[in-house]
Amino acid sequence: MRRIRKIIVVLILTFLNVLFLKPGYFLGAQAETKSRIFEPRSFEEIISFCQSLASQNAKLARIIEIGQSYGGRKIIILELAAKENTSAPMPEERPAVLVSANLEGLHFLGTEAACRLARKLIEEYGKDKIITDILNRRTIYIAPILNPDAYTRWFGRFRSERMTNSRPVDEDNDGLIDEDGPEDLNGDGYITLMRVKDPEGNYLADPREPRLLRLADPKKGEKGIYKIYSEGLDNDGDGEINEDPPGGVDINRNFPHDFEYFVKTCGLFPGSESETMALLQFMAEHKNIALILNFSSENTFLNLQQTGQARAGAERVRVPRMYASMLGLDPDQEYTLKEIVEAIKSSGFIGGMEISEEMVASFLGLGPAVTLDRQDLPVFEAIQKEYKERLNKASLDYPEKRAKPVQKGSFVAYGYYQFGVPSFSTDLWTVPEPKKPGEKEVLTPEKLKAMSPNEFVSLGEEKIAAFLKAQGAPAGLSATSLIEMVKSGKLTPARMAEMLEKMPARSIPSDEEHPEAYLLTWSDTALQGKGFVNWTIFKHPSLGEVEIGGFVPGLRLLPPIDLAEKAIDFHVDWYLELMSRVAEIQIQEIKANKLSEGVYEINVFLTNPAWLPTSTAQGRRAMTSWPIRVKLNLNKDQELFSGEPVAIIPFINGSGEVKKVTWTVKAKKGSQISVEASSPKLGKVSRSIILP
Repeated sequence: MRRIRKIIVVLILTFLNVLFLKPGYFLGAQAETKSRIFEPRSFEEIISFCQSLASQNAKLARIIEIGQSYGGRKIIILELAAKENTSAPMPEERPAVLVSANLEGLHFLGTEAACRLARKLIEEYGKDKIITDILNRRTIYIAPILNPDAYTRWFGRFRSERMTNSRPVDEDNDGLIDEDGPEDLNGDGYITLMRVKDPEGNYLADPREPRLLRLADPKKGEKGIYKIYSEGLDNDGDGEINEDPPGGVDINRNFPHDFEYFVKTCGLFPGSESETMALLQFMAEHKNIALILNFSSENTFLNLQQTGQARAGAERVRVPRMYASMLGLDPDQEYTLKEIVEAIKSSGFIGGMEISEEMVASFLGLGPAVTLDRQDLPVFEAIQKEYKERLNKASLDYPEKRAKPVQKGSFVAYGYYQFGVPSFSTDLWTVPEPKKPGEKEVLTPEKLKAMSPNEFVSLGEEKIAAFLKAQGAPAGLSATSLIEMVKSGKLTPARMAEMLEKMPARSIPSDEEHPEAYLLTWSDTALQGKGFVNWTIFKHPSLGEVEIGGFVPGLRLLPPIDLAEKAIDFHVDWYLELMSRVAEIQIQEIKANKLSEGVYEINVFLTNPAWLPTSTAQGRRAMTSWPIRVKLNLNKDQELFSGEPVAIIPFINGSGEVKKVTWTVKAKKGSQISVEASSPKLGKVSRSIILP
């Protein structure tokens, strides 16, 4: 009997250890070697962890179920805010930070980082000064898995990198739905590639590394010998393989901003998916969200945020000749949207009608804003610079050129361009490239995206010319002309990178290293060869003899445990730092100057002691950032002589900028006047003064 009790106690302790996920266990620290690969927890384990965290810390945390995925799996948000021993208002009335994670469903490190962040906030509350201050004065919303269907699919019969929900979609337009998905033909648990010799093939083995394939270059007399397919069968007999797999819609391409219509995996329309709408509805109901921190495959710290179409509000544009003459503008000259708005207002054609830059952009067919507003740029550039410096200081080996930019229709794009708050995203980790002694740094389109105009110009003509030649740019495109265009503001480095990426794919010269060679090196060295399946012959029922092989799913997603721990710890601390910089308003001082008997001038000085501004310029342009309302509260014996009862301050920059509001009132000496300042994203503050 005693032995049975002992076994029961051990089982209970083991269960609690798993339930509360002590540091290390959650990231697989049970591994004995550093080469052990990080293994994600199941969807059920993540939900259980969050629920346990909330139930055991009711004074700090609670679970909010915001909806369900198409497959019926719950989508939760963990709300963290101190509710006792604080003078702050209710959590929904405080400035808030939304931490979103894993919209792709396969960004497992993001889910783990979100859970690690939640646990650290709770465990360190009352111990760490910064964390205590955050939870006393802010509200933190943490969503650990925003694409449960794709996340759960990873734990199925085989592994494949498909980031869609469970909604059936007819991707090949044959009237059938989800009828041609992948099969694990060789039974290794992975969906990799099939290569088959074919007279019409356009791929051949790379001469440096035969395991890799590259496009043949006809200009050099090369002829391809292989066609490439995803591992599987032609289930619907249409001659294609795996062209209509199960699911679905890519949740992180289903948000309203810069949405790609007529791309089936993006959804029928923006917000068509229950997962997307659940998050959008939550944000609409929580207007106190002032900052978005995202864990996903996108990295806005290494790529200044943009999605890559027209640049409404970010570039100078020409006005069509027929309208330019009416407005007194030169049709051959370029103007900012602000200048065009002023010209329209000055023309007298619109009377008292309100005109905005958005209306002008839409009228001129510029499309959505897709680059950071110039007024916001210094803030984002400063954060980017600090992030890079911290990466270097922490000795985190992150190949900057591999950082993925913000994609069209993504959540982060929506957060900044339409919801109008500072929005940042990190992918936490990517496969490092092997160091090559003496290798000169090579300029790439990816590096261009993160460059400021000044950084590009400072490269010099020689380096830019070599870059253009390597990219196969047209002969008429010279380094000199590009430098002048960037200097004048007609072109940005990011726009240039976008143009170069849209050029036809260039075959890899036989003497040039394959762009995926670093992945093979990583597999061979760090993973003991387990990141690549060697090509093996297989008898395919419709293709004949094929070879199955290639990189295993998850190679780019799942690092060794020690690297996962290091990356997550670094980024959790970085996000805590950004949380502490959320804007706030304070009434710094109220002054009452006596003008005459019973008449006073009231001066109110408001400040923002935090680092971030009270609103973004993009938020003001999109009209989704509320101004600060400053209200003068008078009693029945007091009278307002000049000034509006409620003054509006559009914004206050960070680091202590001060804005003043002035009123003239009639009031008795010794009476009290109070002032109240508020904004949904900043909360409410008040202060009083006794008239001298």
